[in-house]
Amino acid sequence: MAGTAGIAVLAACGEEEAAPAAAPAAAPAAAEAKPKLEGVEIEVRWNGLDPAGQEAAANHIAMFKEESGITIKADFSDWASSFQKITTGFAAGTAPDIWQGGGLWTPVLAAKGGTLFIDEFVNSWSEWSDFYPRGVEDVTYEGHVHGVPYRFNYRGNPVIRPSAYEAAGMEVRVPTNWDEINEDAPKLTKSDGDKFEQAGFNLQHSTQVYEDWLYQAGGNYFSEDRTTPLNNTPEGITALKQHIHFGEEGSMPKEGMDSGIPNLHAFCAGKVAAQQLWPGDVANCEVNAPDVFADILVGEPFTGPVEQVMEIYVDKYQPYKLTKSPEGVFATLEWLLRPQVNLEINVESRRSMPCRVAMEAYDIYQAEPWKQYVANAKFGKGRQIVPQHFDVQPAMGRWVEKAALGEMSAEDALAGMDEEVLKIITES
Repeated sequence: MAGTAGIAVLAACGEEEAAPAAAPAAAPAAAEAKPKLEGVEIEVRWNGLDPAGQEAAANHIAMFKEESGITIKADFSDWASSFQKITTGFAAGTAPDIWQGGGLWTPVLAAKGGTLFIDEFVNSWSEWSDFYPRGVEDVTYEGHVHGVPYRFNYRGNPVIRPSAYEAAGMEVRVPTNWDEINEDAPKLTKSDGDKFEQAGFNLQHSTQVYEDWLYQAGGNYFSEDRTTPLNNTPEGITALKQHIHFGEEGSMPKEGMDSGIPNLHAFCAGKVAAQQLWPGDVANCEVNAPDVFADILVGEPFTGPVEQVMEIYVDKYQPYKLTKSPEGVFATLEWLLRPQVNLEINVESRRSMPCRVAMEAYDIYQAEPWKQYVANAKFGKGRQIVPQHFDVQPAMGRWVEKAALGEMSAEDALAGMDEEVLKIITES
């Protein structure tokens, strides 16, 4: 982790990847020593679980019922509608007892007064010290803890296809800085006018991508007290120009490369030579394009003009303030974060990254490319999230896209971005 602590070093491993396994779960004897909560029902909402994750949840729910007496009512939702469901649930008093929250959610929901303070739980939970400082920071807002992390995620991981480098007569190595990727991208591009067979480099025109460039350029998109946007600065201009130049020079379509196949990432479709990818993007290759998965190298985040860094996104379980059973919520949170339970529900099929030391022993992290992904956490920096971020994020993304599509200059886009963002955070 950037700042107060780094990720612990993983133990050495053999060349072959063993069947997925986990660090020992919390001792059953200790769990059984707790009084059972017969008749307590806790509704848990999981977001974006695939069939394997849902099956794992069902299996663990049955075992937890026998152990604790708690009945878990499972609600499986999609990420796209999850935030709207929670805010609607707050308004109606019908939110689930526990839900999965995304990387922006702590300040946004805590400011609405809908989350349960769990300071009492974490202060008496011996395993709380096992969680990485960056995750603890993320779930803490105005002096109170509002959730427990279950995974980290980050998208600033350069990934290349060695075969594309070889075909272009280039040295096979993952670019390490802006100069190298800027030099590589045109050489890796295969296009005829605006028709692309292969993008040399590809990216999405979202603020999340721009924010990594901005941090690497030494900037921030908010002042330290998060009251003033700082995009229309020399650092912001440097970052946005780096973002948009790939489309301008013709290393990718201006709007980004598309696979043309539903649910298949363009990189996994063999249409991209290099890109910064989430772990889940590479997992998409592993499942749907094993030939591409066998032909990838993952490197460390780019070093920009000032810093080698990328943003970390912390997904967490969050409890509802109006739950009828805080005691049941605490017991359920402890169960959800047991290494084996978390592994089978949230990690195995989605390739989530560790958020606590106990997760580092998972066998899936001992082999590449996941071993490199785990190591990249030490370059992570938290996002500067404000309570209005569900309005701020799309607003910033719209201005990034306008510049990328050539509708205005980087300078004008950033001026418009800061004006709109300041209006959002001062008037909402």
